[in-house]
Amino acid sequence: MGGAVGAGLFAKMVVLVLAVGGTAVGVLALRQSRLQAGHEAAEARLRMRVHAERTMELRSQIAARVSPERLASFAHDAGYVHVIQARPAGGHALTSDPESPGTVWSRP
Repeated sequence: MGGAVGAGLFAKMVVLVLAVGGTAVGVLALRQSRLQAGHEAAEARLRMRVHAERTMELRSQIAARVSPERLASFAHDAGYVHVIQARPAGGHALTSDPESPGTVWSRP
């Protein structure tokens, strides 16, 4: 009888060790997933910051090069001709309004 009790206790201990080990592996897998998700989020924030800085740099360059006076002189420059582009759907009337989205400025 002593051998049967010892074998039963040993089997229970094996099951207990396997259960604790499986739980530990599961917790470590969850922790690793959380760390990886945090790392990916940090990388995404870094990329967004780099893009935002580049956008601000480009905006400042544009602002330094464009002023209302320069735009007015560009619009009245004799070297530029107002060109009308036909709209793709046919049937629409063409316009020579400089504010119209269907027009562009170009050199002759």
